[in-house]
Amino acid sequence: MRRVLISLLALVVSLPAFSQDLLSRIREVNMTSTVQAAWHRSYHSPLLEAPLESDGMVYIQEPSFLRWETVSPVSRVTVFGDHSPRGRFRMPTEKDFTAEILEGEEYTVILKPVRRDLKQLFKQIRLTVDARSLELSQVIINGRDGDRTILWFKEVKHNVALSAALFQL
Repeated sequence: MRRVLISLLALVVSLPAFSQDLLSRIREVNMTSTVQAAWHRSYHSPLLEAPLESDGMVYIQEPSFLRWETVSPVSRVTVFGDHSPRGRFRMPTEKDFTAEILEGEEYTVILKPVRRDLKQLFKQIRLTVDARSLELSQVIINGRDGDRTILWFKEVKHNVALSAALFQL
């Protein structure tokens, strides 16, 4: 699931390629040269009595560096960049999804996988975007087995100076 979450953030980087003006504007607001944000994740599964909760930080530096850091309940860091071995897993691009936008008080972007390996992981990803600021506020990943991961982003900072050490293994 962690790989899916990291892949999702990589996908957000490629949103303008869907060639829809609104998606291009959403990407422009959310994917500046650097991004730093706190996140809260709630994982729901039919097999669990209560959701699993975790908190952390994400750091993104264009064009290809991402640090996904879980700080609680356990500490864990995953770094992707030019040096990261990806093995047989290929990071998703806009070609791997269909996109639909629902407009209202907020925008909902529904991404459905078309790539076979991604279809085996989840049914869809729902991005919630504030209609005024166009900032990404929530991500819901609906899994194939009835599980659901909800991510909330807060304390989002754009174009901040990030240390190169953040992206070192």
